[in-house]
Amino acid sequence: MSALVSYKRIDLAVGAANRLGRRLVVVGTGPEEARLRALAGPTVTFLGWRPDAEIARLYARCRALVFPAVEDFGITPLEAAAAGRPTIALARGGALETMVGLDAADAAPTAVFFSEQSVDALVEAISRFERADDRFDGKALRARAEAFDRPVFKQKLGDYISARWNEFRSRPAC
Repeated sequence: MSALVSYKRIDLAVGAANRLGRRLVVVGTGPEEARLRALAGPTVTFLGWRPDAEIARLYARCRALVFPAVEDFGITPLEAAAAGRPTIALARGGALETMVGLDAADAAPTAVFFSEQSVDALVEAISRFERADDRFDGKALRARAEAFDRPVFKQKLGDYISARWNEFRSRPAC
C-alpha cells in the first residue's frame, strides 16, 4: 500500500515493469494516480485502496515488494518480510536499517538494493533478484520482521530508558 505521491517514486516501478514486461500490482491512491496510469503498460494493474487483510494476502502472493522511495523507516518492507517476501529497495533511508542486502555475509538476505532512483538501476535490481530469488528464505524473512515487532520494540526501548536512567542516577552530584 502506498500513497501515490511523487516522492514515493512509483513511476520507477511502473517504468521498470514496462521495460521488463513484468507484472506490477500497485496498491494505493493519491494525486499521482492519473499520471502513473498514463505511464503504465499492459502488465501494470492499479487496485486503489485495499483493506489490511487484502494487503496481507497480496504480500503473501507476490514475488517481491518494489520499494523505490527514500523513507525514514518504511514499514512496507517489513510487512512484506512478515509475509515471507523479499524487497527490491533503494539503498537509502530506513530500508538500510530494516533490510539485509543480498551480499551480506553475516545474515540471510531480505532485500536486493539498488543505488540510484532510476528505471535503469531498478531494472538491474529486478534482474539480480530474479537470478537470486532462490536465496531468499521465507522463515528468515519472517524472523527479520519479528525483530521489529511491537513487543520487541517496547522491550528494547524500556531497556534503553532504564539503562540511561541508571547512568543518570549513578552520576555524582554536582
